[in-house]
Amino acid sequence: MLLRQIQYFMAVAESHHFTKAAKQLFVSQSALSQQINKLEEDLGVKLLDRISHPITLTPAGEEFYRCAQKIISDINHLELQMQHYARDNQGTLHVGVITGLGKLPLTDIFSKFNTEISPQMQFSLTNCLSKKLCHMLGNHEIDIAIMAVPDELSTTDFELLSLQHEPFMVILPPAHPMANQAQINLNDLQTENFIFPTAENVSYDVFMAACQKAGFTPNIVTYCNTPGQRIDLVQSGLGISLISESGFTYFNHHADVVSRALTEPFYKHIAMVRRREEKHSPLVDKFWEYIRTNYGQDEA
Repeated sequence: MLLRQIQYFMAVAESHHFTKAAKQLFVSQSALSQQINKLEEDLGVKLLDRISHPITLTPAGEEFYRCAQKIISDINHLELQMQHYARDNQGTLHVGVITGLGKLPLTDIFSKFNTEISPQMQFSLTNCLSKKLCHMLGNHEIDIAIMAVPDELSTTDFELLSLQHEPFMVILPPAHPMANQAQINLNDLQTENFIFPTAENVSYDVFMAACQKAGFTPNIVTYCNTPGQRIDLVQSGLGISLISESGFTYFNHHADVVSRALTEPFYKHIAMVRRREEKHSPLVDKFWEYIRTNYGQDEA
């Protein structure tokens, strides 16, 4: 029994037609029929009812189809895994990152690791929102992500290395009645218009949970994922917003807004994340340990 024979059988089983399956596989109908006949001879059972139109599976064929699905799925997964190792052998580390990591010197991190630890390697960087990065990690599209940790992130499937726990702040126009307060109680903002990130952004979940914990559902007047644009929208008088401390410092380009701490702060949790596997490539392990040693935070 050959893999090709299994693939030929699957095509006929799913199309219920030899001609359609042959076109899909780019082979002649006679070659397709010969391979399936050979498969049935090797197994000693009939897999297809060729008399019925469209073609149907025999009971043995149905069982074979269920098992063959798993075989094909496992082979596809194996190919993805081998591609993962192949690109590691080429010295490329695929890293996903989010914007707004003002206190984390990513350019210095990548440069120092490249020059001091692994001169032959290359970085391939992808910039996305955290939830998208989780999806890419799970699909083996990237090796490591540096991101804000979603509440729903499965620690069964992913391994986390904490890098930052940074407080969020309120940003508002200088003329706002609360702008002269050193700290602001979030509950006092329940009648305000809010500028929020979109629901695809981890910060949306964090902000919404904090407001609801304070006893209200925020009145959201617009959505914006870019911290700098949220600052500009606050300056324009559209509403108030929330932003991380370093995000305000990094993205505030002389905007006429003020930031104020919260009396009951909540935090942006930044971590490096990878798939929880028994064995990672040497390059992934080396970068993980480099970050752990130089930038990792101990969990309380």
